[in-house]
Amino acid sequence: MKKNKFITCLRHSMPLIFALSSFILLGVGAISYSNYKKDSWEKDIKNRLLEILMTKKTKLEKALYSRIYYTKSVAAYVSIKPNITTPEYYNLAHELINNDSVISTMALSKNCIISALYPPKGHEAAIGLDLLLHPERKEIVQKTIMTHKTFVAGPVELVEGGIAFISYTPIFDKTPTNLGSFWGVTDIVIYRDKLLEQANLKEIESGFLFSIRGYNGLGNEGVVWWGNKKVFEQNPVTVEIDLPYGTWVLGAIPESGWGSYINQDKVLLFLLLSSSFIISFLIWIISRSVVKIKRNEQELSAIIRSMNSQIIEYDQEGRCMKIPPVNAEHQIRPVSELLHKTVYEVFPEKEAKLFHQAILDCLESKKLVVIEYPLQVKGQICWFSARVSWKSEQRVIFHAIDITEQKQAMELILSSELRLKELNATKDKFFSIIAHDLKNPFNAIHGFSNLLVEQIQEKDYEGAEEYAGIIRNSSEHAISLLSNLMEWSRSQTGRLKFNPEMIELDMLVNDVIVLLKESAQNKSITISTENLRKEMAYADRAMIHTVLRNLISNAIKFTFPGAGGKIVISARHTDEEMIISVSDNGVGMKKELIDRLFHIEENVSTSGTQQEEGTGLGLILCKEFVDNHNGRIWAESEVGKGTTFYFTLPYPTDK
Repeated sequence: MKKNKFITCLRHSMPLIFALSSFILLGVGAISYSNYKKDSWEKDIKNRLLEILMTKKTKLEKALYSRIYYTKSVAAYVSIKPNITTPEYYNLAHELINNDSVISTMALSKNCIISALYPPKGHEAAIGLDLLLHPERKEIVQKTIMTHKTFVAGPVELVEGGIAFISYTPIFDKTPTNLGSFWGVTDIVIYRDKLLEQANLKEIESGFLFSIRGYNGLGNEGVVWWGNKKVFEQNPVTVEIDLPYGTWVLGAIPESGWGSYINQDKVLLFLLLSSSFIISFLIWIISRSVVKIKRNEQELSAIIRSMNSQIIEYDQEGRCMKIPPVNAEHQIRPVSELLHKTVYEVFPEKEAKLFHQAILDCLESKKLVVIEYPLQVKGQICWFSARVSWKSEQRVIFHAIDITEQKQAMELILSSELRLKELNATKDKFFSIIAHDLKNPFNAIHGFSNLLVEQIQEKDYEGAEEYAGIIRNSSEHAISLLSNLMEWSRSQTGRLKFNPEMIELDMLVNDVIVLLKESAQNKSITISTENLRKEMAYADRAMIHTVLRNLISNAIKFTFPGAGGKIVISARHTDEEMIISVSDNGVGMKKELIDRLFHIEENVSTSGTQQEEGTGLGLILCKEFVDNHNGRIWAESEVGKGTTFYFTLPYPTDK
C-alpha cells in the first residue's frame, strides 16, 4: 500500500521534477551563453563597423584620387611640353575640371612660382607667388620634389572662405634636352566638405560617430581635422585612407559608447533566465497536458502547409514513404507522383542519382547533407537546396527549399563582376593611350621642329622637307588621336547624346572625303563612291561622320602609295537594314587579327604603309557608335589584296 502510494506520488511529481531539472540545465546554459555572448557582441559590432568603414574608405579614396589624377595628367602633359603657354594651360585645365564642384582651382608653378591659375577670375593676386617663400607650403613642396610623389596637404582655410586640401604634384622635364630636370609643380585645391559629401561621409550615421585624423597625411601622428575628437579617445575601429604620400585615419565608435554593448550581457542573462523559467513552466504544463498533443499535431500541420518548401521522408532505397500535408502551390510534383515511388521513377536520371547518393551519405554518417540541383517546374527551370537529415537507421527527412531567386541574384553579381572587369580594361587602355601613344607624336613634333629651326638658322635646308613631312604626319596622328579620345570620353561619360535623323548619306560621305582628301592625295590614292546617289539613312550625323572618318582614314593608312591605290565607299539594301562598306586594295590582314578588332582590351594597333601610327581606339569608337544605332560592324580581308569594313544602319521602325 505504501509502495503504491509512493509510486502514485512519484508519477504526480514527475512533471515538477522534469520542470525543475530543465530549469537547472537551462539556467547553467544561460549563464554560459551569456558569458560567451558578452565577448562576441563587441566583436560583432566592431566587424560590422569595420565593413562600414571599408565602404567609406573606398568611396573617399575614389573621390579623392579622381581629382588627384587631374594634376598627374597636367604633370604628364607639361613634362613633354615644358614651354606650355598660359592659354594652353587654361584650355587643358578647363577640359579637366570644368563643372567639377568639388574643385576650387588648379595652378601651374614653374620653378615653384605660380605662373597660371584656373579659373583666373578672382585669383589674380596669387600669380607670381613663390611657394618656397611660404613657410608651410615650402616644407610640403620640398617633400613633393624630394619624393617625386603627389602630396595632399591640409585641410587649410582658404582666403576666399571654406576649407580645402591642396594636392601638389612635381613636374620633371622629359624632353631630350632637359631629361629628368625639375620643372616645377602643379596643384589642385579640393573643397573638403564637398569631397566628404561625395564620399557620403557624415559625422553621425546609423548610431555611430565618425572622425578623421592625419593632417598633411601624417596618419595617427596627425591631428583630428574632421569629426568629433573624442572618437580617437575611446578605442575606435579604424581604417587607413591611403594617400599618394602618407595616410589619413578614419575612425568610428558607437554613438552611445562601448559601455552600452558591455551592459547588454546583463540584459541577455536576465532574458535567458526568464526564458528558462518560462520553458520549464511550459514543460510542466505540457507534461500535464498529454491530451493536447493531438491539437499540437494539427497546429504543426498548419505550419507545414504554410512553408514554401517540400518535406519528404525517404528510405534507404530512395523510396518516398511519407509526405506531410503542404501547400499544393509549393509542391515540386503532385503527391500521387511521389508517394511509394523511388526517385528513379520520378526524377531525371542525373537528379535521381544525386538524391539517392545524398540519402545514402546521410544514413551512413548520420549527419546533415546539403545538395543543390535544378528541376523543371511548370515549364521553368528552378533551383532548389535540399537538406537531408537523419531520422532512423533506414529513414531520412528530405527538405527541399526553392532558391531560384538567390541563384538569379548570384548571376547578377557575376554579371556585374564581368562588367567591372570590362570597365577596368577600358580604363587601362585609355590611360595607356594617354601615357604612351599621345606622347610619341608630340615628341616627334618637338624633336624635328627643333632640328628644323636649327637648320634654318644655319641656312642648311637639306632634309628640311623630310622633317616637315614627319612633323605634319605626327600632327595629323595627334589630332586624330585627340579627336577620338575626346569622342570616346564623351561617349563613356554620357555627354555624347544620340540624336538620329534622316540624313543624305552621299553628302555626309563627300564631307568626310573632302576632310581626308589631302591625306589621300599625298599617297596618290583615289577615293570613289558607288550606289550612294540620293541615299537617305536614319542615323546620328555626328556619330556616322566619325565612323566614316575612321574607316576611310584607316583605308588610306593601309593602302600602298601610288596610282594603283584606291578606296571605294558603297551602300546596299536588305529587307531590314542598309549595309555601308569601305573597301581598299591595301595590305590586308590575317583572320586572327580580324577576330581581335573592336575589343579595347586587345592591342591591335599596327603601322601603315608609310609607318603611320595608330592606337586601335578608332575602331572601338566605330563599334560604340554603330552599337548605338543597333547596327553591326565587321571586317573581311585577305593579306595582300585589301580589306573591306562593313557596318549596318537598321531602318526606322515606322518605315
